[in-house]
Amino acid sequence: MPQCQDHLKTDADNLVVRKIYGKHQVRYLKCKTCGTEFSERKGTPLWNSKINPDTFIKVAETLCEGNSISATTRLCKVHHDTVERIIVVTGNHAKALHDHKAVQVKTTALQADERYGFYGSKSQPCWEATVIDPYSKFVVSLRLGARDEMLIRGLLEDARSRLADPQNLALFTDGGHGYATLFPEIFGMPYQPKKKGHKGRPPKVKYRIPRMLAHVQLIKVREGKKLKTVDICYTHGTPGRIKLELERLGHNTPNTSAVERQNGTARQHNPYLHRKGLAFAHKKITRVGLAELERLSYNWVKTCRSLHLKLSERVGRRKYLHRTPAMAMGLTDRIFTLGELLATPIHALGSA
Repeated sequence: MPQCQDHLKTDADNLVVRKIYGKHQVRYLKCKTCGTEFSERKGTPLWNSKINPDTFIKVAETLCEGNSISATTRLCKVHHDTVERIIVVTGNHAKALHDHKAVQVKTTALQADERYGFYGSKSQPCWEATVIDPYSKFVVSLRLGARDEMLIRGLLEDARSRLADPQNLALFTDGGHGYATLFPEIFGMPYQPKKKGHKGRPPKVKYRIPRMLAHVQLIKVREGKKLKTVDICYTHGTPGRIKLELERLGHNTPNTSAVERQNGTARQHNPYLHRKGLAFAHKKITRVGLAELERLSYNWVKTCRSLHLKLSERVGRRKYLHRTPAMAMGLTDRIFTLGELLATPIHALGSA
């Protein structure tokens, strides 16, 4: 309980096994300090699940490899409704883990983009907007919905809230909905212009762009379905700030290559994003849940080849240290399994 003086402490030695219950031999714990009793699965997606924990984890892993609900049902030999429930509860858990871990992110560059998708039918689009750190490939923010200014606002506000220093940033985007108008409002410094005269209302609040803050847009010009040119527009800040960030990244021209490559990876690992197929979401709740679960798996479970570091000495046959985006971001020092993440109680996040 939050009121307990040993709440979230890892070395208090206050928990004892009260009993073992259920066909899966789950431990029922008791706190010696406050007397509260609870299941070890409390606060995890496994809580109140009737299926075997190994089967539960297998379903989540199968979904994260790009399999549809129907394919997962056949491979894991579970009911269709069971897979849908697992998507919902694991998606909620994945979002809670990300909200806790992805805070005070230290980066000086972000790339944003949206990928097309839908649910129910092709008449109901559900775009997936993401913000990624090009250095670590860590997906910082994720928002789903109609491709409008409200979606971009929620995406950028969420990204800003997670940054350690939002005033020292270079943002790379396309020429999409709202980026140019929302950037100074969300990342800039507001100030009140002086009123001219003594009559009328005071002028509207304006926003100042700090010296180390900049925004560049890559505006794609198409002829039909073919890409003709890409125009570079330094929307906010100075070209010098963007040039400084490009030198750090090792690039010559502004681009959104990191987020574009992550779009391709997401389309492979999320069945709802397959371009040519029938594996689309029938319900928005499963569409959102699987997007959150896939982000958790991408950030913490799956290694990225571009993040590998060469070892000074071989470890057996290994020449490189394999890293996940979370490891490259400095949020952890090891590769997690999806089972470990889903078995992490929400109430224990403060001590994780």
